[in-house]
Amino acid sequence: MAIFCHTLSSLSLKKLINPSKPTSTFTYINLHIRFQAMNSISDSSSSSKVMCQLVPGLDTNEKESILDQTFERYTSKMVKRNGKGTAIVWFRNDLRVLDNEVLFKAWVNSESVLPVYCVDPRVFQASTGYFGFPKTGGLRGQFIVECLVDLKKNLMTRGLNLLIRHGKPEEIIPALAKDFASHTVYAQKETCSEEVNVEKLVSKALRRVHPPHSTGISTSQGSANSPTLQLVWGGTMYHLDDLPFSTNSIPDVYTQFRKSVEAKCSIRSCAKISMSLGPAPRVEDWGCVPSIEQLGLQPQEVSKGMRFLGGETAALSRVHEYFWKKDFLKIYKETRNGMLGPDYSTKFSPWLASGSLSPRFIYEEVKRYEKGRLANDTAYWVLFELIWRDYFRFISFKYGNSIFHIGGPRNVVRRWSHDQRLFDSWRNGCTGYPLIDANMKELSATGFMSNRGRQIVCSFLVRDMGIDWRMGAEWFETFLLDYDPCSNYGNWTYGAGVGNDPREDRYFSIPKQAQAYDPEGEYVAYWLPQLQELPKEKRNFPGKLYMEQIVPLKFGNPNGHRGQDRASAARKTNYGGRGRKTNSRTS
Repeated sequence: MAIFCHTLSSLSLKKLINPSKPTSTFTYINLHIRFQAMNSISDSSSSSKVMCQLVPGLDTNEKESILDQTFERYTSKMVKRNGKGTAIVWFRNDLRVLDNEVLFKAWVNSESVLPVYCVDPRVFQASTGYFGFPKTGGLRGQFIVECLVDLKKNLMTRGLNLLIRHGKPEEIIPALAKDFASHTVYAQKETCSEEVNVEKLVSKALRRVHPPHSTGISTSQGSANSPTLQLVWGGTMYHLDDLPFSTNSIPDVYTQFRKSVEAKCSIRSCAKISMSLGPAPRVEDWGCVPSIEQLGLQPQEVSKGMRFLGGETAALSRVHEYFWKKDFLKIYKETRNGMLGPDYSTKFSPWLASGSLSPRFIYEEVKRYEKGRLANDTAYWVLFELIWRDYFRFISFKYGNSIFHIGGPRNVVRRWSHDQRLFDSWRNGCTGYPLIDANMKELSATGFMSNRGRQIVCSFLVRDMGIDWRMGAEWFETFLLDYDPCSNYGNWTYGAGVGNDPREDRYFSIPKQAQAYDPEGEYVAYWLPQLQELPKEKRNFPGKLYMEQIVPLKFGNPNGHRGQDRASAARKTNYGGRGRKTNSRTS
């Protein structure tokens, strides 16, 4: 049953916030999932109130029960503390308790932990690098707010709390370290320049802090004169220290990377923590999670499509819902290229990007599923997608800021257009091509787009329109719930032919993609209601019954869509017979 999205507000929120070619199997299963989706997502032609589906679609009691059971599995009475004094946990893109190596190390090496989150204006009120779009849009801002609410709740349940301060971390963290005589600040290590620069500023400022000498902290735990910043690797399935090559020698081709790590690396187990993480230090004012308005962002209600709930509780519930309750892991390989509804793919990516969900936890759940329910090759494809995500995180180490430059890691010289009229038609979903327009409208309305959709709209922007790929990447940066710089820019360089793609001219034919993945036009008709009255076979190819096409296609004619696209027919996509995504996700 669909749920009205505006009923999301909960008591806890009010308390904590200041006001590949598809196979025949794919076709059969995808039709079943689309049928479910269309029953749960109201058709705008039959209801005056457009509805959307919550992800996960479980009630509050069920989510809390899943959270408790999951934490019980990952709790150990054998974990002992051996530290002194107070350690600070600086939460960044790791907004979770379960399998959080930063929190684990801080707890083990201290007597008291102070969890901190800094509402940095450079994250929420700044613009993107080249084209000045908002760095964080309202949809992702709201998702992060919900992640913080849930993190605060889960920490309080385990004897801690979350101190929230507004300002720059390099000003807030050192001041707190001095006030609480902290010996170490623990934080997750990031790889891209903006985040790394903040790390350097925090570390430099900490060296100027001189807490009292009477803390009894040994020099092995921290400097006797100033606290230190200890950066902990996290956020990937494979650990950086376990790679069979240095970061400078990471293979440029994904397949080589994947085969090497699969053959030579093991995946570390999730860190098991104590059920009680207290005591927390005495704090007069822990602060409240900011509202979306206090972040300086415009609130945006999701009234159509999918409404993702932020936070670790929702993340763990989604894993349970997809793997165990609905048992869709067994058909993931066949359905992962779908576009409509919540269950054609895992939808884990927003929680992975915010750090509300550990990729190692997903790995362990996949293995638990294979052992306890069904072992087949489809479960592997979830891990395959996680390796893609790892790959782009490690590649950002190797190539640094070049993933943001127009020529990409390979410094490709190409003439790109910055035609504002063309770009506006793309971002507003007014290109005249229903498959492009529907995907872009879904992105603007929900902050999400399918794996398949991201490939198609990227190809159209850079191949058919010839627009600078960075404009598309920055637009995605604004809107995507699952935005992270490594995945987003790594995949856009890949899709634009300036990154680590062994095939530089990757092209997605709109007619072929529409015929393969939306053959009856349900997806385009859902997002473009004006197409609902058309015969199903004309929805993706409406001709003059829809708006004028902004540009002709480089290859293929949508009105002659039954013919083979000469560019696509001449070559197969890599990696399992399908094209790559434009944002690395487990989707």
